[in-house]
Amino acid sequence: MKLHNQYEVPTTSRVTVRNDGSDHIGGSIHFNVADVRSETLAGTDAGTYVAAFVKTVESYLNSDEWREEAAERTPCEFRPAGSEATGQQIITMADRSVTFDPRKNWDNQTIAKGEVLAGSVIFTEPTDTALIISHRVSILDHTLIAGFTEGALMQTVEKAMSDIMFTATGKIAKILSTAPSTEVFSEAKPTGKPAAIAEDLIDILTMHVNQTVGTSLADFVILIPVSLVPVFDRAAQRAGVEDIEALIGASVQPYTGTDYGLFLLPKMFTSLSYREGRNGDIWKVQATRNAGSQAWDIEIMARVDIVANGKVKVKLTADGLQTEAVAFPMITNVKLTA
Repeated sequence: MKLHNQYEVPTTSRVTVRNDGSDHIGGSIHFNVADVRSETLAGTDAGTYVAAFVKTVESYLNSDEWREEAAERTPCEFRPAGSEATGQQIITMADRSVTFDPRKNWDNQTIAKGEVLAGSVIFTEPTDTALIISHRVSILDHTLIAGFTEGALMQTVEKAMSDIMFTATGKIAKILSTAPSTEVFSEAKPTGKPAAIAEDLIDILTMHVNQTVGTSLADFVILIPVSLVPVFDRAAQRAGVEDIEALIGASVQPYTGTDYGLFLLPKMFTSLSYREGRNGDIWKVQATRNAGSQAWDIEIMARVDIVANGKVKVKLTADGLQTEAVAFPMITNVKLTA
């Protein structure tokens, strides 16, 4: 973003006074209202700031760069307007017993547990709850009176992008915590120094790898509460590796809000399905003038479906003639208890 600097600051203020002999003296004061103050190259116009903010955010969120980064963070798809989220059919890699709501077979036997054989096909569907990502902020005119620079604007944009990412992931974690295909485990919360805590957490995650949809932590995206980020960061420093992902050996996405524990999302399944608008954009960024508050209201929005309901057919009779589609645990949720 480049700000125009075409205004020359006056050396004196100009005040006009009108006295018509009555007790009421009128007049006017002229002062600098330019977009840019030439002596500091700092913008002072709220409208200019908002326009630059909206353009910067909208250009990034609807760019190919953002889509590539989103796909690296979590398995996702970007689908055209009016289309449905894409379900997948993935062949299981290992035998596994699945517990489900009791079903009755033809012999009037109640079956609550069935064997899923290796080579069976898992079907995925969207959850009953879709997510509307909506973030709103008001920028008051008086907060920009002191001026702003390009660097200050970009810092604000980067912070906004980070907040949106963490908050949206927290909403996704909430949906996943109650999804039928999420398998929940409780483990004692490790204690001690950061390096020891991080090592114990990695061991816990490793022990809960779902072998039917992955063979190692590298096959998963791990969602972690943001409170654990400093712990893993410090452990990474102690271990002499670049970052958290290098330490764990898997893609990591922090989230804010309620602590729902740690999640292991299999990379081979699309977890998120972003809806494009009719213009091809996923994100909508709009600014509205709020005259009553002398401010600009900015809203950033997107819609995404959570494709996390896995289903698989299990046999209810020994001969395999009667089968039933039941929820299949694909996502692992490890809750840490004190």
